[in-house]
Amino acid sequence: MSNNNFTKENINKPIARWTIGQVKPDGFKCLVDSINNFKKLYDVEIVICYNCDINNLPDIVSQFRLIDQQKHIGDIAAKPKGVSWKLYPPRLDINRHELFIDNDMVIINKIPQIDEFFKSDCTLLLEDTSRTYGRFEKHVPPNKFINSGIFGIPPKFDMKNFIDFYVGSEWENNASHEHAKNITWDEQGLVALALLNYHKNLTIPNTCITNCEHHLVNGKGLHFVALNRRNFHSPFRLWHSRNCKIHL
Repeated sequence: MSNNNFTKENINKPIARWTIGQVKPDGFKCLVDSINNFKKLYDVEIVICYNCDINNLPDIVSQFRLIDQQKHIGDIAAKPKGVSWKLYPPRLDINRHELFIDNDMVIINKIPQIDEFFKSDCTLLLEDTSRTYGRFEKHVPPNKFINSGIFGIPPKFDMKNFIDFYVGSEWENNASHEHAKNITWDEQGLVALALLNYHKNLTIPNTCITNCEHHLVNGKGLHFVALNRRNFHSPFRLWHSRNCKIHL
């Protein structure tokens, strides 16, 4: 698979980056859906950060800039584990807006907070219905419910400083039960405390990007939570069958 490097035509565009590991087959399908839908809505440089075998990536992603995360493990003092992989490297270009998007999330319509983020000096977060922050629970204001499925960082924001200061040498193993494969909730807590600490932040309501872990819930964006670890994720299969072309 080829790897298109950075080109000058992208130098002034915001970055939209996806992280993909060794997920279930539907996780790779959703990655393609996620990218295809997003690029119809926003003019961005698309980057795929991967920590799986490059040969497992869908062929379509070869047209985009690919980042081998294994080469960035040393960028942060703590070694990656579970969902914390999405922070390697912590920034691709500190001079541009950078949007992190999970492979199990599909943005269907333009979202006002994303539009505002791309033209403003602010951070962007996603509202959740619960608090899972690992050891950083006490560092996040009690009225804030944040999910790190999508978040944005403005130019000059140094995410590495927050990670090295708060995380130190290791991410803790504190995800459990049905979410045990995430390994750590520290990543979500770190994202929440760092981005809420900024002088201006925007939060996408959870009615705008909906949690579709168990049921398909209409929204401008759909977050198919647990897709990457399930052999059969019924809400994603239902949406995909309704909205994606079938090639005979």
